[in-house]
Amino acid sequence: MSDLELPTVITAIANAQSEGFVAGTLFAQGWSVIFRAIDIESLESYIKSSPDSARGAILIFASDLSGITREHLDAMAPKVKQIVGFSDAPAHDGALGELHCIPTTATDLISLVRGFVRAPMLRQGTQLSRQGRRAHVLAVGSAGSNTGCTTLAINIAMELSIIEKATLLIDANFRAPSVAALLAVRNLNSEAGWRSIAPSLSIAEISQEQATSVDAFMEQATQSFDHIIIDLGSISGLSNRLTDRRWTSTMTTWSCDQGDELMVVARPDVLGLHRLEQVSSLIEKTSIRSALSFTLNMRSQGRKGSDEEAKFLAVTTPLRPRNVRVIARDARATTAAEAQKSTLIEVNERSGLRKSIATIASEIVR
Repeated sequence: MSDLELPTVITAIANAQSEGFVAGTLFAQGWSVIFRAIDIESLESYIKSSPDSARGAILIFASDLSGITREHLDAMAPKVKQIVGFSDAPAHDGALGELHCIPTTATDLISLVRGFVRAPMLRQGTQLSRQGRRAHVLAVGSAGSNTGCTTLAINIAMELSIIEKATLLIDANFRAPSVAALLAVRNLNSEAGWRSIAPSLSIAEISQEQATSVDAFMEQATQSFDHIIIDLGSISGLSNRLTDRRWTSTMTTWSCDQGDELMVVARPDVLGLHRLEQVSSLIEKTSIRSALSFTLNMRSQGRKGSDEEAKFLAVTTPLRPRNVRVIARDARATTAAEAQKSTLIEVNERSGLRKSIATIASEIVR
């Protein structure tokens, strides 16, 4: 199975309701459920008769499967891609190895299984919990190119820091990291951890080396800050990236599974709306745990802007996002900020764009 190919699955769960939930949920995501075993004999028979298909599949079993033992699992492990075990009891290490409670929602199930696809050696049982963490996490992703995604991320982080919220801005745009350049910060990508650049504001850039320890990094960050803003860059091909094991997909996956809000930013021209339609179509078919919001950036003035907004709402409203935001074009403010390598509030705190972003920050704090 290639890194970009959606996973194939074998289920081995005796309880019809649980098996139907697991198989139906994964099938609805576009994953191929190639066999549904009802006992250990049928499972072993399929794996023996179809070795090529089984080799690329994830085996999802439950402890209620008749005849299942640790010896069976050990024998099948080399013949399948990965084994995920479920039980009605809390996760534990027993006779069948590590078992997980069957998730109660489709989103949690998808998130857990995706974790095994990306990093099969990680213990997934604790990765779904957001309880007890300090930070609110907002990931900002671009539907296409040149949407102003990075500008929004930088300035939302700045606005939060101004109201004395400890804020971390993370540049996770692996294709084109820009935060350090736009803020005139040198050697950011060579550092581990984060660097403080202003009162209550720190920044970090995820490099290829750091991508291997994203979970540990984010666990520390979510306990150290009030807010974390992540600039993801383009999120085209979202559904494939969530099961992609390459380092460039690590922060997108973490944000969708563990973030509090994924803000998708679009621009209002023909190509921008076309890219938004493509991303929205993928999101509609993909379960993510993060709440969803959309922002139309660079809206034109007058009737043209009203038409742009209407088309934007027609695409985004069916997805029932948490928030739908519209920001007017302000080329003067953004040009000045880029020229001075500063944030909008430092260039012109009275600009319409700065006020719009300050409003977003106030909404996040509520």
